[in-house]
Amino acid sequence: MNNAEKGLPAEKGLPAETKLPAERRLAAGSLVLVTGANGLVGSHLTELLLARGYRVRCMVRRTSDLSFIRDLPVKWAYTDVRDEDGLHQACQGIDAVCHCAALTRALDEETFLRVNAQGTESLARAAIKANPDLRRFLQVSSQSAVGPSREDGDYVDELRPPYPTNWYGKSKLAAEQALLAMANEPGSSGRLPLTIVRPTAVFGPRDRDFFSYFDLVKRGLELRLGREERRVSLIYVRDLAELIVLALENQVAVGQTYFACGPGHTYAEFSGAIARALNKRTVRITLPVAVLTPIGLVAQVQEWLTHRPALLNKQRIKDMREPYWLCSEEKARQELGFMPRYDLDTAVRETVDWYQENGWL
Repeated sequence: MNNAEKGLPAEKGLPAETKLPAERRLAAGSLVLVTGANGLVGSHLTELLLARGYRVRCMVRRTSDLSFIRDLPVKWAYTDVRDEDGLHQACQGIDAVCHCAALTRALDEETFLRVNAQGTESLARAAIKANPDLRRFLQVSSQSAVGPSREDGDYVDELRPPYPTNWYGKSKLAAEQALLAMANEPGSSGRLPLTIVRPTAVFGPRDRDFFSYFDLVKRGLELRLGREERRVSLIYVRDLAELIVLALENQVAVGQTYFACGPGHTYAEFSGAIARALNKRTVRITLPVAVLTPIGLVAQVQEWLTHRPALLNKQRIKDMREPYWLCSEEKARQELGFMPRYDLDTAVRETVDWYQENGWL
């Protein structure tokens, strides 16, 4: 059932006449530029694209850790979104872009906007200028661009007006808005064939953000923030890579936005799955939400002294105060046929196995 049949307003996207003709559809052998290809999402996506028969050019910085992708049969572009000449070179001859790179920590909002919003727009303009017949520009955004759920059971969908809570979310929303404006520019010689994918919290092999949670469970601890049960929509990184490729290949995705998520889980359920995978018994320790205030103050002092963003700074703490981060995968399922292949226990088991095999746990 489409939005009109549901009595809902139509989503903003590309006009119908800008849908891509058959000759501009992506096919095996196409050259895909993957930004942030060394990261969690980018490295898994690069592997999947290669397995599907695509050629891949990895856009990374010269200082990037390439340990996850160094031995893959890919082309290389050493630059970042702030280098106009580097972007021009990186975009030569490509058929599509998967923009996974993003700044997740910074000392000020201006830096977030300069990299995540202005940098994304610069990349898109370079891509369409170098390739007027560009087949797809896929922006990996974030649920943070929209914000949290209002209550338990409130699954945010693509029609929800955005209300980001921190600088990162605001910068990702600004990037989306800049790309949509480009895609709808009147008189453009080559419209941007845009698709936006908004992942929820991503975990899996190679992930460093959730690793500390796995490590705590290994030590027999289950930390709980506040007495209220918190629920979050998670997505396993391999499911996310599958959805990105589905959106990349499917013509219906042009001009559309999709949430990328699996079922909602409590953190107790997540901890339980980790404990089962590690064969551990845990002790639950409940911390009051008020503890976040002194943590934020300590992080602020740390940033002032080191001039580097702290892991748990005031911006991230804003998100942690929200008890519900839930969203709906219905649109991706209906339009793209996306169904997460991994249940929570299987995904956690694979993640634990990778951590152990690579000496992290």
